[in-house]
Amino acid sequence: MTTQEIQQMMLSVAEEMTRHTEMLCELDSYIGDGDHGITIERGFKAVMEQIDGKSFETPVSVFVAAGDAFMNTTGGAIGPLMGSFFRGARKKLAEAREWGAEEFEVFLSSGLRQIKLVGEANEGDRTLVDALSPAVDAYSKARAEGAALDECMKKAADAAEAGAQATKNMIAKKGRAKFLGEKSLGYVDAGATSMSLLIRTMSNLVHS
Repeated sequence: MTTQEIQQMMLSVAEEMTRHTEMLCELDSYIGDGDHGITIERGFKAVMEQIDGKSFETPVSVFVAAGDAFMNTTGGAIGPLMGSFFRGARKKLAEAREWGAEEFEVFLSSGLRQIKLVGEANEGDRTLVDALSPAVDAYSKARAEGAALDECMKKAADAAEAGAQATKNMIAKKGRAKFLGEKSLGYVDAGATSMSLLIRTMSNLVHS
């Protein structure tokens, strides 16, 4: 995919992510502050403003701009985490002028690495890592089997959704929810759901 195609994809992704505010706030209200959806909406509106109508040299520069916009306009934990996700591959893919299956794998895996570093979170902590980590594994497995970009992303999106759903059986270990202990069981994590939605939306928009 070209830089222009990545830019248009990211605009569409950002627009779609602003449509889930109420649902994400409801999920967050069970064991959090209930404002996760509002934060996500604010962040992705900033992303749209940051990249719409601008000129970018490389695909990764689109994502770096998106990450900067998210980090500069959102508070709490999600701003640095989403920002780190989008900015994670800025060095490894700095020279790539077009992205295919290989580049998207680097993007996702680098984003996961940065989120785990910044958020000090691991699999099983009941965070967006629990959606992104299985997505990266599924993507890499599909690519190793020779799948094209769109199929790799579909596998990643399916795995992310399953991972997000699995958080209802996890005790929160990060954020304010960690103080609830076993009372955090039974509810899907809002952050993991956001990551799942993000990957699914990207999957619907990429092409090989």
